[in-house]
Amino acid sequence: MIAKPLKSIPKRRKVRTPVTVCIAAVAERGTLIGVSDRMLTAGDVEFEPGQAKMWSFSSAIWALIAGDISIQGEILNKVDTEIRRRIAADPEVWVSVKEVAELYCQRYRELLRSRAEAAILHPLNLTLSSFLTKQSKLSPELVISLADKLSTYDFDSHLEVLFIGNDHEGPDEKSVYVHLYATDGDKLSDLTSVGFAAIGIGKSHAESQFMFSGHWPSKPFEETFLLAYTAKKRAEVAPGVGKDTDMVVIGPGLGHSLKVEEKHIEGLEKIYQKSITGNAKAINTAVDETKNFVKKVRREYEAREKASRAATQSAESEHAPKSSASRRSKGQQ
Repeated sequence: MIAKPLKSIPKRRKVRTPVTVCIAAVAERGTLIGVSDRMLTAGDVEFEPGQAKMWSFSSAIWALIAGDISIQGEILNKVDTEIRRRIAADPEVWVSVKEVAELYCQRYRELLRSRAEAAILHPLNLTLSSFLTKQSKLSPELVISLADKLSTYDFDSHLEVLFIGNDHEGPDEKSVYVHLYATDGDKLSDLTSVGFAAIGIGKSHAESQFMFSGHWPSKPFEETFLLAYTAKKRAEVAPGVGKDTDMVVIGPGLGHSLKVEEKHIEGLEKIYQKSITGNAKAINTAVDETKNFVKKVRREYEAREKASRAATQSAESEHAPKSSASRRSKGQQ
C-alpha cells in the first residue's frame, strides 16, 4: 500500500521567549554571582511577585529560572527531590553542579514526552507504547502525522535555567572548582570558561555589558559584583524585564553561599546611580570636546580646500592663451 502525500505537515509551535532576565558571572578566587529580576510567567499571565526566581539545591548549587514557572516548578521539584535523596543517602559525597544540570535535562524530556502523549495520543486512546506497537495496523498517513506532531511538540513557553555552584569536579579532586551551566530547553552548555551567561528576553542586553567590559573569570570580585548588577539594570530596557532585583553569591570555598539582603541591594543601587550620573557628566564633557574637535577639523579641511582652489586658479592663469594685442606687441619687438 502506497501512502498518499499529506496535504499539510504540522508546523512546530512557536514558543514564547521568557519575559525576564537572569545573569550569572564567575569572579576571582572561585566566586560566583547570580542576579535575576522577579518577573514570572504562568500560562498567559505575567506578573512580578515578591519572590525570587532562584532555587537552592544545596549550599553550593543554585539555579536561576526563566520561563513558565508552573512547568519549571514541576521539573525542578522532581530534581530537588532526587538531589536531596542522594545527599541523604551519602552526606559525605558532594553532588556536582553538572549532575544537577543533567538531571534537569532528563526530567525536562520526561515531562515533555508525557505532555505530548497526553495532548496527541490520549484523544485517540493511545499511549506511546501502544502507538509503537500498533503502527503496522494504522494508516501510513496517520502514523506519519502523529510521529511528526510528537517529534515537534514543545511547551508553549521557552524554558531556560542557569546552574551555578562549586564542587570537586576537576583535575584535582581535593580542590574546589566553580561551574556555570546554561540550559536551552533540554540542551546543556558549559559556560564556565566564558565567565558569564544570561537568559531571558534581556539576555543580549546583559551579555553585551560583559563583553563591552572585557570580563573574564579572574576579574576582581567587587568589579564583577557591580558589573553583574549593572548588566541587570541595562537589561531592564527590554520589554518584560522586572525592576526588582535578587542576588546570590556562591563561594569562595565549598558550601558557602549568601542571598544578598534587600538593604544591601539598595546600597548597590545608590552606587550604580552615582556611576550613571558620573557617566552622564563624562559623556557631556566628551560631546563638548567632540564639538571643538569637529570645528578644528572643519577649519583644517576648509583651509586645505581654499589653498587647493588658489593653486588651481594660479595654474589656470599661467596656461591661459594670451590676447592678440599681446602677441602683436611681442611680434613688433
